[in-house]
Amino acid sequence: MSGRATFGLAPMEGVSELPFRLWLAQVSAPAFASTPFLRATDTFPAQIPIDFAAELTREWDVPYQLIPQVMTADPDDFVRTARLLLSHAEFVDLNCGCPSPNPVSGGAGSSLLKDPALFVGFAERMADALPAQSFSIKMRTGFDDTAAFDVLTHGLRSVPLKQLTVHGRTRRDRYDGSSRWDLIQKAAEQLPCSVVGSGDILGVDSMPPIHAMAPSVSRFIVGRGALRNPWIFLELRNQKPVAIRRSLVQKALACFALLTDLGMDHQIDRLEPLVQKGLWKTSAGTHSEAWAALYDELCVAHSGKILPLKDLELDRITLGRVKMVWNYLRSSLPAPYFEPLLLRSKSLGELLSGLERLDPADESFLVSHRSEWDWLFTSSRQKPTPAASEPIQLASITT
Repeated sequence: MSGRATFGLAPMEGVSELPFRLWLAQVSAPAFASTPFLRATDTFPAQIPIDFAAELTREWDVPYQLIPQVMTADPDDFVRTARLLLSHAEFVDLNCGCPSPNPVSGGAGSSLLKDPALFVGFAERMADALPAQSFSIKMRTGFDDTAAFDVLTHGLRSVPLKQLTVHGRTRRDRYDGSSRWDLIQKAAEQLPCSVVGSGDILGVDSMPPIHAMAPSVSRFIVGRGALRNPWIFLELRNQKPVAIRRSLVQKALACFALLTDLGMDHQIDRLEPLVQKGLWKTSAGTHSEAWAALYDELCVAHSGKILPLKDLELDRITLGRVKMVWNYLRSSLPAPYFEPLLLRSKSLGELLSGLERLDPADESFLVSHRSEWDWLFTSSRQKPTPAASEPIQLASITT
């Protein structure tokens, strides 16, 4: 199974936007990536937002397939929005999995799973209006429970989907408990389309039990696992943990910051020359020289010159994004990196310089899943034991 498995980046609201996708392509090159959802209504969008799916609309040469995702409470709004996108994309994904209160209260996201007849009717109306295999669906195993899961998936058997993605939790579960890979396998057995599985992929050691429970599934998406370990796609391809150094982490985070700042306020024209230059033909991965070269390119594009890490002064929103990524990443690094003081840094330069203080030796180490921090990435954030641990505040991620 592992030899034919394909892994992609899950859609994450507020995270998997264009700068993050470009950065993750440099870090570990997922085979495909999804946009965060585009919320479609009866009046929006009139045209595709400039930075929603720039890889497609601007025909950028990037190493991953981009899947645009749309969320709506009305199939007609999905059809209208999909038609805007299908001149650029192979297919468009419908979000039926988001557990956030606002979409759910508006009848979108995972709320579509409350009524199987409504859910299936929604899909059938889209199928009547769009070409076969021009749309897909991402769903959870149910709203309050999994009782209707078989009915929900069985109703899709005659719908010409491109694929069905199943996050193995209900809306009520949010991110607690374990992903139900047995149900994902059942969907794969029932449906003629490809089924993509999601939930609890945290590294190469996660996969044997998943393959055992869902042997028919060969396509997977990774969400929070890619935040905790951005090198996870390289690890999953090579079937072994990735070894890196502190200095590489510094340059990688600096590159993420520069990409984020360059793309701030929808300034896609600042990113386009870098893509057209061919910087995404290969990924930097674990190669220090490649990260250094990318950093220099991004620095010149941003500031007109190459700056030392300590002199990087970027937008406060950019700093917040970097702290969010660091908050997750440090849970997969050696213990000294978990120190909370870096999260109080007042500038990017201060944060990056602080890494050198934590690890002055700059020796190689493995990026690996540390299960003692798993509770921090659940919805309830309940400690499983009374062991003393320094709590950290994590940004809310929805998929």
